Amino acid sequence: MAFCKFCGKEIPEGGVCDCAAAQGQNAANNTFDQANNVFNNDNNNGSKKGIDVNDTINKVKGNPTLLIGGVAVVIVLILLLVFILGHTGAKGAAKSFAKSITKKGKGKTYYSLTLPDDEIKELKDDDDWKDKVEDYNDGIKDNIDDGYKYKIKSVKKSKKLSKAALKGAEKYWEEKGADDPKAKKGYEYKIRIQTKYDGEKETDTRKICVVKFKGEGWKVLTCDANYLKDMGED
Repeated sequence: MAFCKFCGKEIPEGGVCDCAAAQGQNAANNTFDQANNVFNNDNNNGSKKGIDVNDTINKVKGNPTLLIGGVAVVIVLILLLVFILGHTGAKGAAKSFAKSITKKGKGKTYYSLTLPDDEIKELKDDDDWKDKVEDYNDGIKDNIDDGYKYKIKSVKKSKKLSKAALKGAEKYWEEKGADDPKAKKGYEYKIRIQTKYDGEKETDTRKICVVKFKGEGWKVLTCDANYLKDMGED
């Protein structure tokens, strides 16, 4: 029988201990083995410069501190990637919309998501944009100041929009002021919001559609997928 060099636990000959350090080394070894295959082709060039790629890899593989640190870095990068993906794209737009209807001072976000860029430009050209945003902010602020408290319970994708729904999204967006909109793809989202007032709680589910329009990016249409599908089939 053999013993783990990290925790001292008895393990079968040739086996790998289930402790975190041993598992981290095993994962890192696999990664470095793959890296070794990639670097082998360049090893001769590196040797000419006084660099032994294999020796460098072996030194790192034999250092538990570096191995564990490397695994930790990979985990952090994965978590960062998940965070970024969750705050961009369709889901990011849906989350931003949910915040814009539950928190103060989000009028610019609300209208930037729910209006076509052409309409926003026209509002700004006519000096109406600032007033529109301020009016929205005042409305949300009044509700919150009156004692309404909002909490976003969940923002979840429910379905992908069909071709008919995307066609309907183009009609919907054109009615909102867009000039010849082209819907590339989209999804229906369900937003659950809890409203608390005077000690009473109520949770409602609101459906929206998040659509990516050519030249505009992800926008929010305040209707469900069936509504857009009906528009597209008319």
